[in-house]
Amino acid sequence: MQALRFLKLVFLLLPLSLVQLPGLVLGGSTLGVWTVGAWTFGLWTVATSTATPARADVIELRADHWCPFNCAPGSAYPGFMVELTREALSPFGHELRYANLSWSRSIAMVQSGAINGIIGTDPDEVTDLIFSIPLGQYQEAMAFRRGEAREITGLQDLEGLRLGGIQDYEYSAALSTYITDYQTDPARVQLLTGENGLRRNLRKLLAHRIDLVLEEYSVLRFAIKNALMEDQIDIIRHQKPSVLHIGFSPALESSHLYVRQLAEGIAQLRSTGRYGEILARYGLQDN
Repeated sequence: MQALRFLKLVFLLLPLSLVQLPGLVLGGSTLGVWTVGAWTFGLWTVATSTATPARADVIELRADHWCPFNCAPGSAYPGFMVELTREALSPFGHELRYANLSWSRSIAMVQSGAINGIIGTDPDEVTDLIFSIPLGQYQEAMAFRRGEAREITGLQDLEGLRLGGIQDYEYSAALSTYITDYQTDPARVQLLTGENGLRRNLRKLLAHRIDLVLEEYSVLRFAIKNALMEDQIDIIRHQKPSVLHIGFSPALESSHLYVRQLAEGIAQLRSTGRYGEILARYGLQDN
């Protein structure tokens, strides 16, 4: 700060006759008085810029459509994790840009630093990310055609069933092993890639092309309700719930800052009651 005050004083005291100084000779070339003036102004700009805070950032988040966690970008209901993150980071001046992308590509882009973060993940799914505080809850569930639901207590209960899932999604340990072992056997496991995977799997279920759909409970409920399939599909919860985060890129230095700021912003949203208001828009409660 002392150096900055000194520079300000120097420039304020510069005589107006400065513009009458002869040009400077550098490397055989003459810099005229206007060049000197521009150079002087450049020093002033550099000096003052070091005293101002860093500008706000554009934070790029991606995920495949996974409503109510993250829904249609630009809509009135973009997803509760999108809304929470946007409002929590807003006081810091950041702009949040969210778009849908297949989950496999989203993971690859956040790991490389092409985007800042992905929505709705945890350390068991992508181990090398920088994780926010928990912003949601994950509970595995299975969707069956109405009247065909059965409890799956062990892998033996999957015998004769064609399981539908999404490529690169994280599932409970036993089911993940099962999927890995049989992912090339369509009589047991069928995985989809690309966007709108859940909607496509539900259509396959009703078309008798698969026999159960593996997905998060609230996501299943939301999708089935909006597709008007409630009278055609039954849902059974499977496994205990766990927590979900925004996973920020390990390749970007800014990730640690965003995690700290997001935690501060979420605390503020909770203290004002805004956190619960956002969840209520999606039929959810703050536990």
